[in-house]
Amino acid sequence: MNRIELLELVKQHHAHMGEVEILKLINRALDDFTTETGILKEYVDVQNTVAGQRYYTVDKCINIVNVWIDDILIPRIASVNTAMLIDDDEHVNADNALATPSSTSNERYWYTIQDDGDIKIGLVEKSNQSVKRDDTISDYQSVSETGLQIRVYMMRRAVHLLAGSSSGSTYTPEIPSMYHEALTYKAIAQGYKDPRNQQIDAAQYFDNEYQISIKKAKKRARSNNVATGVIVPHSY
Repeated sequence: MNRIELLELVKQHHAHMGEVEILKLINRALDDFTTETGILKEYVDVQNTVAGQRYYTVDKCINIVNVWIDDILIPRIASVNTAMLIDDDEHVNADNALATPSSTSNERYWYTIQDDGDIKIGLVEKSNQSVKRDDTISDYQSVSETGLQIRVYMMRRAVHLLAGSSSGSTYTPEIPSMYHEALTYKAIAQGYKDPRNQQIDAAQYFDNEYQISIKKAKKRARSNNVATGVIVPHSY
């Protein structure tokens, strides 16, 4: 279902709404749907490591599942507080940054933070020479090598649809096509909560239809698109 078809379905209920207003509702529904269901999963090359840099922004990220550095799958660290005991603060302003690590370790870990609305991954190495600041000692340092590829497997938000767009992800929602109509349920429900065309019973009906789609999409996302079944014996 493309942008025009989505607009036409919503306009059947809310003829007083213009394209821009409807698309705002559709895009809010798209954000909510992908966040609630985790239906969009993708492998993404983030960037290459920079020696001494700890945090890297992952665009449109909802949740990170796995991280690879230099094609090696690395584990998530068990305790974020342990990794951040002495923390390079370049994700804000490095007013007293740690020196770039001089020793290298291949024992690497990742964790996430939320900073200024973005999801960032923190990358650390087990330090061969303990990091010290004031009276605190940490066994972890920021990555010590430049130029290593960072790749993640993540759940992400979809690209927003644009008014007047004619192709690509700005014209057709990136979620599976069987859930496109769910976006109109959410938009129609929000329209019926608007005082200009308020009908609470109708809003509740379309909210319920939207939630049914959410449940189906969650189940699909959890299964990673693998169907289950049983083998039925036959005699010949």
